Amino acid sequence: MTVFDSLFDTLFADPNMASSAVYTPPGGSPVACRVSFRQPDVDWRSDGSGVSTTSRIAEVRVSEVAVMEEEGTLAIGGQTFTIQKASRPDADRLLWRLELR
Repeated sequence: MTVFDSLFDTLFADPNMASSAVYTPPGGSPVACRVSFRQPDVDWRSDGSGVSTTSRIAEVRVSEVAVMEEEGTLAIGGQTFTIQKASRPDADRLLWRLELR
């Protein structure tokens, strides 16, 4: 186990930093996992005008969900989101970053 594995274990176990969730792949069985969830604003600009919208980003440990499929669902705190995009942006490939809608 690396120091990063230990760090993520601590962060995802903390109820102030992550929440319990259920990932369900298209046509598959539900998988319980822990999720770090945030909703930052995204600015869209074109031809001198712009608009801000709220995005929904979730991070899930690869150790909990090895294969993440787009169009699967993620249920967090009574809300169900569809996974629009799934990527693993960190260098060690320890986290899934999910764009939700």
